[in-house]
Amino acid sequence: MRLTRRDGRIWFGAVLLAALAACTQAPPAQDDGEQGGEPAGAIDLILASAMVGLPQPGMGPGDLPDPESEGAQHLRQYCTACHALPGPQTHSATDWPVVLRRMWMRIDGLDPKYAVPIPTAGERVVLMRYLLDNALQVSRAELPSGQGRQLYMTECSRCHELPDPRQHTASDWPAVVIRMREHSVRMLRRSPPQSQVQEIILYLERASRAGT
Repeated sequence: MRLTRRDGRIWFGAVLLAALAACTQAPPAQDDGEQGGEPAGAIDLILASAMVGLPQPGMGPGDLPDPESEGAQHLRQYCTACHALPGPQTHSATDWPVVLRRMWMRIDGLDPKYAVPIPTAGERVVLMRYLLDNALQVSRAELPSGQGRQLYMTECSRCHELPDPRQHTASDWPAVVIRMREHSVRMLRRSPPQSQVQEIILYLERASRAGT
């Protein structure tokens, strides 16, 4: 039997509903200030976990860097067996080895009845090299000064290392920031207001041209 993405959603949904039911049936808070059962914010925490746990929309195969390369083919073949296709820029070169090790430990521990394809040692080397070569470019130097710099550092470091502003052109940054805002809403259930999003975009547009 092959475990599909739909099967994963059904399973996760059943667990979530059971947890929510347990929370709603919890005893009320005691008069002495101690709470019985689940804490007041338990439902919010469970819902936030659901947003992170459910598979997120991924890239299309044609969006991958060098989509016909051996590494891109391995990414499509093995990573989409359990979740949406991740982009190499999802993580930095520092983080990808840790992420891959975690994924390989999970896939190696799966029951064979799920028929999930398992990469060979050689294929894992090719896949890691592909992801490292196309990983998120992290800003190692001092970021250019200017309005929006601190806001960019605060908001964008909530989910990942700070990208190098020169990783994208000034014309590309608006779409990238808007996409990241959508990810923040899905995973963190929060987003900076539109005025701050625009300030970050303007900063990155200026910073992308710095030193050129």
